[in-house]
Amino acid sequence: MDMYREAYEYYLQMCKAFGMKSIPFYRFMHNLTEEQMKLYIEKAH
Repeated sequence: MDMYREAYEYYLQMCKAFGMKSIPFYRFMHNLTEEQMKLYIEKAH
């Protein structure tokens, strides 16, 4: 679960950097495809 939380934290940073509104963690997890999640995890590390 830590990997998912790190991916979400990266997502939050990017939303803030680009002035975008973020979505809650549970929606983040529910709406991403497996491929998108893998990319977020890679970028977070």
